Amino acid sequence: MGGGALEVSGVVLAAGGGTRMGQPKLLVPLEGKPLLQWVLERVERLPLAERVLVLGAHADLVLRSLFPLANRSLPAGARCVLSRHGSLPPWLVVRNPCWAEGMSTSLRAAAQVARHGLLVFLGDMPWVPEEGARAVLAHVGDRPVALGFRGQRGFPVYLPLSLRPEILKLSGDRGARDLLGNCWVLEWDHPGVVRDVDTPEDLTSSIADHERHVWADR
Repeated sequence: MGGGALEVSGVVLAAGGGTRMGQPKLLVPLEGKPLLQWVLERVERLPLAERVLVLGAHADLVLRSLFPLANRSLPAGARCVLSRHGSLPPWLVVRNPCWAEGMSTSLRAAAQVARHGLLVFLGDMPWVPEEGARAVLAHVGDRPVALGFRGQRGFPVYLPLSLRPEILKLSGDRGARDLLGNCWVLEWDHPGVVRDVDTPEDLTSSIADHERHVWADR
């Protein structure tokens, strides 16, 4: 892949309400860091042309917690470029006003601002290994690419720029599922590529499961 940035837009979808957690899910601590911070740090280490973060519920709370350089709130529908720290790559942060209508609205919001194909991560999947994400980047081209674990397609998912018109037509809570009929799935021996967090029990069981695996980027 070389040392330069690829013409790929890293996207983190982090707009959902996370109601089953009983508190703002993306800020729940995991080994001393908010859940979402694990995902942001992973994406910041990748050789990407740009990074897009889509927020919705609890947007201002997330900004205050994870973007210490931000000194203002972000109105619904607005976007701004922010860095979490001066030495880290910047993020184009978008606040999705329609987040309650489903994940597709956040994916559409990302596609509206991103300049390249989308490498999509979910904000509640903190265990996606960096090496796995880099493997997807090594295979980007004209068709979707995703990691998989034991026959189940997971994340990140790469959506080529050619799919943008279809992404902008999506609705509901299915995300890009209907666009992945010809997806190239790279089998990866790490359950983190399919494991998300919805409840406190998910977090506890996920930690136990991952004690048997080496995190690629630790």
